[in-house]
Amino acid sequence: MATSSNLTGTLRRSLLIKVISKPAPSKEDVNTVIELTASKVVESLQAQSMTLYLVEGGEIAFKQVYYSPTLWGTDKDKEMQFKETNKKLLTLKLPSGTGNVGKVIQTGEPLFFSGKGADAASLKKMDVGFEVNSMLTVPLKTNIVIGAIQVLNKEPSAGTGGQFTPKDLSVLIEVAEYSSTLIQRMLDPKFQLTPEDTAKFISKFTELPLITKIDDVDIDEKLVEITGDAIIRRECIFPYKKTGTNSCSVLMTNPLDYAKREAFSQATEMSIDDVKVIPASLLDALLKKCFGEKAGTKKAGEDATEVDIDEVKDLIAGAYTEGGTGDVKAADLESEESAPIIQLTNRIIEDAYVSGASDIHIEPMEKDLLVRYRVDGMCSEKMRLPKQVSFAMVARLKIMCNLDISERRLPQDGRIIFKKFTKKNIDIDLRVATGPMNHGEKVVMRILDKQKSTLPLPMLGFSEANLAKYRDCVRQPYGMILHCGPTGSGKSMTLYSALGEVNTPDVNIQTAEDPIEYTLAGINQMQMNKQIGLTFERALRCYLRMDPDIILVGEIRDKETAQIACEAALTGHLLVSTLHTNDAPSTVSRMGEMGIEPFNISASLVCVCAQRLLRRVCKNCKVKYKPEGRELEIIQVALGEPGPFEIFKAAPGGCHVCGGNGYKGRVGIHELMTNSEELTEAINKEVEVADLKRVAMKNGMKTLHQDSILKVKMGLTTMEDALSNVPPDMVTAEASPAPAKKAH
Repeated sequence: MATSSNLTGTLRRSLLIKVISKPAPSKEDVNTVIELTASKVVESLQAQSMTLYLVEGGEIAFKQVYYSPTLWGTDKDKEMQFKETNKKLLTLKLPSGTGNVGKVIQTGEPLFFSGKGADAASLKKMDVGFEVNSMLTVPLKTNIVIGAIQVLNKEPSAGTGGQFTPKDLSVLIEVAEYSSTLIQRMLDPKFQLTPEDTAKFISKFTELPLITKIDDVDIDEKLVEITGDAIIRRECIFPYKKTGTNSCSVLMTNPLDYAKREAFSQATEMSIDDVKVIPASLLDALLKKCFGEKAGTKKAGEDATEVDIDEVKDLIAGAYTEGGTGDVKAADLESEESAPIIQLTNRIIEDAYVSGASDIHIEPMEKDLLVRYRVDGMCSEKMRLPKQVSFAMVARLKIMCNLDISERRLPQDGRIIFKKFTKKNIDIDLRVATGPMNHGEKVVMRILDKQKSTLPLPMLGFSEANLAKYRDCVRQPYGMILHCGPTGSGKSMTLYSALGEVNTPDVNIQTAEDPIEYTLAGINQMQMNKQIGLTFERALRCYLRMDPDIILVGEIRDKETAQIACEAALTGHLLVSTLHTNDAPSTVSRMGEMGIEPFNISASLVCVCAQRLLRRVCKNCKVKYKPEGRELEIIQVALGEPGPFEIFKAAPGGCHVCGGNGYKGRVGIHELMTNSEELTEAINKEVEVADLKRVAMKNGMKTLHQDSILKVKMGLTTMEDALSNVPPDMVTAEASPAPAKKAH
């Protein structure tokens, strides 16, 4: 058995989340809890030997046995004997009432034998393979006694001559007290932990202070107000005191949930210096005190955003096992109104939200129904369900967004306002698209988190040079700013952040969007509705009569919208919008294909920003190395520098912060093409896209590939992710100076 110092943070975090939220722990979960409890005992008491027993079927079973290396020293034969004894004991069960352990389990009272006390003789009789000088045995009990913990001899290095002290007994009783409720919870799913029990356990195992009363904390009300209700509720992190300009002390129900800590720090731009543990019920009361009677963060002992999707999934899978062994029958799952289908659909959405997914894919295959999430730009399989569930689930999703469930031959688009279907504090909308595939209808849902706030421009990944240029562009009094890139490349976030910089009371900003992804204070936003004829073209015509200073058009899709956008940019308005093109120079060509005259494009254009999102390599576990060969050559050509360079790659297997992926979050890369005399001349001459790119690069534009390699050099992403998103291009190689050779 490993001591707790050897137990990884990943194990502890995994354990705590299971304790708080998992309704039906597995055998492996129980063993993990027992190992962690035993580890804590050995570490706290410096015991040479430790045994944890549990009552099973009226007998006493050995569940964990530990022997210290000091018992055998350098004697390899003796070491092997202890290892064999360990294996043998873990297969044994003792009759009820056997020995000191049996006595403790029967009476529920601890025993403390000392080699210098009246019970010294009884210690000599213990046949354990070594001389026993001191023994502590305490019961594991909740409403019943479920087992016992026994320790023998303190380590020689403890300096007590192998003797335990009354203080050691108190420590062991305390560990047994808060561990027994947890072990009972893992053995018996019907045994419920209170929020106070959970918090006490977490506090002890993390060695962090426990808050038991609201009055125990002096709350900085201004800090709470600045942080905001939405962030605090979403992350279940309550900041109560500033410790520095950009740091604070916080209260958490689970301080080892590093994903939430990272999300909190990113949203508030404050690092967490100090953490105290608070029961879920007390945090709920604190939020109600600060923000009123809004839905709280948790039910008793359960994280409001922790979703147990496996329970409903297993329930449905059981309906299709031979003989129908589950509580739900297959016939119950043919209707979109059946409770299991409604539950499963809701929990898939909740689970995707908690996982940080941007999209949910519901895909009928030949033999089953595949559910996939896109997290940080990567699509991965979440689960497979019986094929029979497919029709009912798709129909349920159509009902949620008011689509025609009888129409299965044509694609349909809709929107789900999810707070109508859940009691949890998850305020999201979902943009839904359905389409007929060869094995049934596929549904893709884009998650729009209404609680998310926009990020300031410096947080979006702009290089210093690009950020300075872009800020100059968004402060122009008129002209057209276009963003291009595929779906999910961060165009909308950049536009919203840009508007946030220029959003002042003296500026009239009006937007036409489909959908409205973020609600911004002080900005007039209009939702498009094709069914009643409210299109981008019509909204833009309307806005030109409403005295705007800045107009945002969600997307330029057709000639009419493009024509009006150009006219608006040429008549004293700043117009910002998006297009779907691969890079910045291609945008000029795309506008020309829509029928816009080259001289109108060149006259109205302020800048074009192409962008992508790369995965951030995990800051906690990234591995430094020196690139060689082809990798080094690519960096040298892209940056025009000889090197050497030190860059990072993702650690195999990741860590607790990134959830084992090696990557956490995303960072933007940008290709910013600003207008100039040379570019205007090239646009008017209708030169090829490649030639236009060369002109732009001579005027200081860095390509997407160059910016991606810059992010690699800065240690923000990896070479692998950079090249998989933006491969090297010929124009970059031509325009970049040859790297200077190092003298030998």
